[in-house]
Amino acid sequence: MDFKTNNIIEEYLTEQLDVFTTDDFYKHLKAHGVKVTKADASEILHVSEYVFSLVNNEFVTKAGVFTGRWFSFKPSREEVEKGYIIIGHRCMPFVNTEVPPDGISIMSEGQIIESEAHTFTMNLAMDTFALYGEGYILPYIFNDKNNTSLPLSSVQYSMPQEITLTAWPLGKISGAEDFKYGDRILCRVLSWSDGVVEMRAQPSGLSEFVISDEAVQREEWYTHFENGLLESFDRHGPASSIEEQLSFLFLENQEELCTRCCGSTEEFLAHTTKIGFEPYGVESRIWRKGESVPYTGKWNGLDLDRGMLLTDMALTLTPKVIDAILEDRIYDKRRGKKDIADDFEDVIQKIFPNMAMISSAERRLVLLNIEKRNDILEKMYNQFSDYPIADLRKRILGLFTRVSELFCEIGGSGVAADNFPQQELVILSQLYSHAVRLLEEVENVYMRPQFPTEDVSLSLEGMEETFEDISGTLFSALECNRFKGFEIVK
Repeated sequence: MDFKTNNIIEEYLTEQLDVFTTDDFYKHLKAHGVKVTKADASEILHVSEYVFSLVNNEFVTKAGVFTGRWFSFKPSREEVEKGYIIIGHRCMPFVNTEVPPDGISIMSEGQIIESEAHTFTMNLAMDTFALYGEGYILPYIFNDKNNTSLPLSSVQYSMPQEITLTAWPLGKISGAEDFKYGDRILCRVLSWSDGVVEMRAQPSGLSEFVISDEAVQREEWYTHFENGLLESFDRHGPASSIEEQLSFLFLENQEELCTRCCGSTEEFLAHTTKIGFEPYGVESRIWRKGESVPYTGKWNGLDLDRGMLLTDMALTLTPKVIDAILEDRIYDKRRGKKDIADDFEDVIQKIFPNMAMISSAERRLVLLNIEKRNDILEKMYNQFSDYPIADLRKRILGLFTRVSELFCEIGGSGVAADNFPQQELVILSQLYSHAVRLLEEVENVYMRPQFPTEDVSLSLEGMEETFEDISGTLFSALECNRFKGFEIVK
């Protein structure tokens, strides 16, 4: 798709507030000159992270679900004492995930509140970004635009006691002139696509003698939140992230949870005894406390359908990954490497280690497209621009190849996914998607001048070690299950 087409699609999916159908979306695209079939339009809606599928072939965007909905948070004692708040995960899942916490615009009484740089303890930062999950908390904190002195790579030596983050003056929020610890901030999204959030102070009304109506209502809110999450675990499983888990929860329980007398996710997690953060491979999820988060279940059909593993893998693959493989090949060629085949079979093998993933007709089509794409990349290739990241890309591709080969071994083995150790399978899946994401970042030519080579190299080192840790366990489980499949002929 060209840039204009992408813009038309993205604008619709980030700004459409009403429930719509595939036909509505298709007609909109055609009216704006986009050449697309109805099947293509349907596919876009089903794979878009901006859209929820409803019943009767209807859809609603995240913008439609979350714009104007009430949510709240309670600033920490440190923030109240310093007179500044940080956002962290507190607007999750109500705001556009493409807008980072330091890029959110806060409004009060119709006026934008300007953000400032302010120093907070690292403990507060870790708590306030916790919902991004294990593996993502530190990148979000250290990538804040006002953290100009501490690179993420410095964490391998020691964790800083304090860090400078983007903050907003509490006193400029409507009703916060006499803000006290225990008071909260009531919020609603005004523009989902741009990340504009309206805020106002909400006094706690706490009294040691009287239990207020608000306190009773908030207690009921926690009960609705807990019951909704437990039901969501069975329906949607661990989802792709904590943000997606919460998106499903608030979508399905809007009337009960999006009220003026609401609590917050972080308060709920301190309040509940049934639910907490649980490890999910190298990440974390909100799950039943003390229970291992499974990889397979009714929500994804992997306990019943072995082929879903390969399908998931194929869906994760992107054109940027193919570009990375081809550019690595071109780089080697320019450097005089001799053993590079002319038929691109090596490229096909890296993309699809298990040939059962595609038919012979599909394989011929892919091969044709690879040859065409290679011709384009060879004409555009800039060795000087590529040189600083070429070795790092080769390392990422090395990990990607090993992970995808093991993934294909398991997916094509005929052994059901629930016969493998679940956490190791989760980690393998995460390593695959993380490697794909790194290759996409490497292939972003606009990022290359400031590509964070040190940070990515450090992250890659951890991923390589993790693969070594889990691959032996998975190979053993694979061989063990294959052995069980043999029968002795008498």
